Amino acid sequence: MPSRRLQVLFFFATFLTFAWFHQGGGWNQNARFAEVRAIVEQGTFAVDDYLVYLRDPKRPDVLFRPNVVRGEFTYGEKKHQLTWGDWRNVGTVEKPEWAQLTVNDTPLDPAAVVLKVGEGTCSGDVGYAPDGHFHPNKPPGASLLAVPVYYLAHHIERLFGHNPDHWWVLTLNAWLVSAFSVGLVSALGVVVFIRLAGEMFPGRQIAVLLSASVLAFGTTFFPFATLFFDHNLTATLLLAAFASAREDRPFTSGLWSGVAAVTNYLSAIPGAMFGVYLSLKEERPNRRSAILFTIGVLPSLIGLLTYNSVALGSPFTLNTSFQNPAFKEIAPAFLGMFTAPSWFAAVVVTVSPWRGLFWLSPVLLLSLGVMFFWWRERVLRAERWIIGGIALFFFAINICFNGFHGGFAAGPRYLIPIIPFLCLPLVPAFVRWRTATMVLAVVSIGQNSLLTFTDALNPLGVGDHVWVNRPGEYKDKLYGGYNLVTDYALPLFTRDRAWPIVDRKFEQHMEGIAANLSKEITDPAARTARLLELRREIWAKVERGETTPLWIAAMPGPVSVNVLSPSEGSYFQLFDAHSPQADWAAFNLGEFWLPKNQLSIFPLFGIWLLVFALCRHWVKDEDMSEYAVSGYVNR
Repeated sequence: MPSRRLQVLFFFATFLTFAWFHQGGGWNQNARFAEVRAIVEQGTFAVDDYLVYLRDPKRPDVLFRPNVVRGEFTYGEKKHQLTWGDWRNVGTVEKPEWAQLTVNDTPLDPAAVVLKVGEGTCSGDVGYAPDGHFHPNKPPGASLLAVPVYYLAHHIERLFGHNPDHWWVLTLNAWLVSAFSVGLVSALGVVVFIRLAGEMFPGRQIAVLLSASVLAFGTTFFPFATLFFDHNLTATLLLAAFASAREDRPFTSGLWSGVAAVTNYLSAIPGAMFGVYLSLKEERPNRRSAILFTIGVLPSLIGLLTYNSVALGSPFTLNTSFQNPAFKEIAPAFLGMFTAPSWFAAVVVTVSPWRGLFWLSPVLLLSLGVMFFWWRERVLRAERWIIGGIALFFFAINICFNGFHGGFAAGPRYLIPIIPFLCLPLVPAFVRWRTATMVLAVVSIGQNSLLTFTDALNPLGVGDHVWVNRPGEYKDKLYGGYNLVTDYALPLFTRDRAWPIVDRKFEQHMEGIAANLSKEITDPAARTARLLELRREIWAKVERGETTPLWIAAMPGPVSVNVLSPSEGSYFQLFDAHSPQADWAAFNLGEFWLPKNQLSIFPLFGIWLLVFALCRHWVKDEDMSEYAVSGYVNR
């Protein structure tokens, strides 16, 4: 196994890399951050008072939070009502009646200002409980994990007189919460991986460290280590539970499995797999292991039931029970979200350039090769079944989920929990197919690094501002019309703008103008001249980066592209394009010296050159040309 100092080296290097980036706001992380603030500042789980932010006309840098009561509040002597859907299209086919109701099912007041949840609020990832309070539609694990760091930051800032609703304090706190929860645990996950892989493949230190590097930077694990989401937490906790099970520590395995379930409800099934694995490791069922595993799970189960009782009114009610109806299927679906498996989703999340796990991380294809063709049945047989079972479970859930694509995401985020397990077979792959694995690892690291440097909340093919709606558009998502890297991340990093999608959106906009002009101007020559004139005028706006008519034109690169803040649920809801608030909604630490510059990420390369040098010095030299993982992989 790699030495302890190598494990410590990888921990600090990966944590610094993950913490280097703040990816801005968005529905998912804003809902969690709202709950963290509510717990620390008000001692409540309800996010009512952290859902709506308004600009204070007297202090433009300080935001105002109205007191939301049962989906309504008064501001400027006007009543405001929150609605789930687009109230402007009441009764249309596209907007059924349920989408027009206010969140508390009261009639719309004609004199009230109506705000759609997700546009007039900082997040749409919320639910409205029967007691009249809003809650995130997320399991509570990630929010609870972040409470200590925000508690410390908030009370230190109060000592120095900082207002937590100042836009810059709000942004910095959102970064701290993400870095010292998800970023920290993700770095620990890399260490857990090194220890587990070192035990499974003893004597292969170089291959273990290379595989750990692929996990950290060559998969979707990298961009999501910089986001306040629960996927990396789930992946790390399940990996820790598996490592504990292999080491015959049933209580610890149950403990991590329970915490994983509080972070992601679906993790209860893989956790149960570990319990079965522990019980059947010996020739006869091991009751002691089963009992200790169950005892380890109990604290998390009790904690979750208590949270549900306090926050939602019933121990058996989950955060998803009263969520935004926009996420529910109108047709019959299990829990309103799960339908029959979709072939389209299966192709998209595996091999498509839009969301494909193996497209963004082609090195993982060699993991499949090891598992199916070279991994001996008689050695590590149980481990292979565990890895395969977890992978199939999360894959099946993903392709049955109505939001299988994950919304704004740098890859198939619902498959992240299986990524550390798929990286384990890379150890023998680095030994057996050294050159091929190295080449594919470099491609994987390059693609996922670009996604992290630019916009980990990649909106390509989802948001209206980066989606060309046309017949057969779904084929583009399968065959390359929406390539997260070449259509979005790479041009942003190299040319400061996502020009491929800007060009497509521009042409779509001009097609609409041409259709209108054909009705207004009958003379073909005059119509053509007017169209060319408008084309020049509109393109000039695009080049200047104005939000009208294309939002995407106002989102400049080369790094830290996201302009959403923790207080906004839609683009430019509170702050104008190119304002300091929009420009600094996302950042990396290097931008404090070189703002909006590719060189801002170069200090990280220096850190990893140092890591490489120390690894060469500390790791006992191995003959990587000889395939000698005897007993673990076939020749």
